[in-house]
Amino acid sequence: MAVVGIIGGGIGGLAVAWNLVVEGQDSGTIPEIHIFEKNDRFGGNANTKQFDFGKGPGYEDAPLMRWADMGVNDFNTAAYQNIVKVMDQIGFTKENGSYRNLEDSTTYFNTKGHAVTSNAYKDANGADQLDPWWGTAMAPDLYASVTSFMEIGGKDAELPKFHDYTMEQYIQEQSPVHNWVPELGPEVIYPRVNGMYFTSGPLGPRSMPFAAVMHYYKIQEGAGGIPADRNYFVGGADKWIDALVGYMADNMPQITFHTGWDARITRDTASGGYNVSDASGKNGPLAVGSVVLATPADIALRIFTDGLPAKAANIMSQIKYEVAVSVAHTDTRLMPVNRNAWSTYNIVIHEPGSVALKPYTIHYVANRHQNDKASNQFNKFGAPEFFLSINPHIPVSPDKVLKDAETGEPAVANLSHFVFDFDCMAAQHAIEGQQGAQGIYYASGWTHGSGLHTECWSQGEDVAAKLIAALKTGVHEAKAPTKSQGELITSRLARSSGSI
Repeated sequence: MAVVGIIGGGIGGLAVAWNLVVEGQDSGTIPEIHIFEKNDRFGGNANTKQFDFGKGPGYEDAPLMRWADMGVNDFNTAAYQNIVKVMDQIGFTKENGSYRNLEDSTTYFNTKGHAVTSNAYKDANGADQLDPWWGTAMAPDLYASVTSFMEIGGKDAELPKFHDYTMEQYIQEQSPVHNWVPELGPEVIYPRVNGMYFTSGPLGPRSMPFAAVMHYYKIQEGAGGIPADRNYFVGGADKWIDALVGYMADNMPQITFHTGWDARITRDTASGGYNVSDASGKNGPLAVGSVVLATPADIALRIFTDGLPAKAANIMSQIKYEVAVSVAHTDTRLMPVNRNAWSTYNIVIHEPGSVALKPYTIHYVANRHQNDKASNQFNKFGAPEFFLSINPHIPVSPDKVLKDAETGEPAVANLSHFVFDFDCMAAQHAIEGQQGAQGIYYASGWTHGSGLHTECWSQGEDVAAKLIAALKTGVHEAKAPTKSQGELITSRLARSSGSI
């Protein structure tokens, strides 16, 4: 029986394993599958901390437990159709309370107290509603501009004309065409890109590829297309990963899960396959016929002791990573001065004149992100009140940092993510021509779009199909991409946004 080794137990690696079984069942060829994960948990950037807030009114019998996702924390069911299909199959559904709609509100603020909010407005029936984008606290002309930008920009992202544009170039060119006000970029778009995206370079979000940024917003928030239906994971993103791994372990006996493996790979010249060992010496080695690299590009470059194929190594060397710091805390000093302006997402606008709006900075009000109107404890500002900050713009007071209930350690985590810039888009196109070369496949987040879960799953489907086809013929063969870089961007965006 063919043996496949998947290095990395994030959503990309899990997606490949799942789809190898599904694709193999359809074709009658299911390999023996091994997933090697360095940590003692699966999920990658899906990393949840649990908090014990003790006993109190309404929860006298047992401590009140809450959580914070230090990385992945919500998803859009309107676009994540492949993920929702899998969730339904494993019983992780909205109907049974596995996930719920979050409160989609945003505030932009600076350190001097100025804030522009997207709070509730009255609908035609007089009921309170939340504007999913920007809110009515903005000046009417700015509000009209940003609403127009998201609608038009979401559609323009699919046009080849704009695939080489930076954010700044697009806004400057299109503003007079659509009557967008000058405040559009510096007051809202650039801070929003900076607050929801990993940026790089001296100009930060201004120099980000327009197509890359709108790619993210079209999928995650429905820009220019199907309105978003954003949800949070009840109990944290780890619950979804645990449910997925548990289902696979119980129902897919072809898969073996290995944790604590700091994988190193050597070529077995006799068999033409590979040996996977553990750098710590505690595990392995284990022989596999083909390898799927589902790790970040910088880690993948270090895994092969004999070196990766030169073309693939050169491609992966173009991928840049940035590391953010996530902190769960109760320090209100990091929030807008006006408490009434607090929203689910609170994004820092850097001072006027700032060239690059860095670092990536956002503050979540957990009681609004994990909002539950049926519960006074969890509804908006119910008790207890706490926050998650990514790259805090001022240091969090040490005595305000929450502690993980499981370890007793401060709830601080490093979050590494690739930068979806022009080099990355070129690399994603180029790596398609290396899939299968020397029996090696690539399936980490950096290989497909902005690395959202739905995109990782799509890549898992594609890689699994290539692998099953190769196992049936006994030949692993790389093939040149059939689409140009622009065509690949457009087709992936349409697929992942739920429009096809």
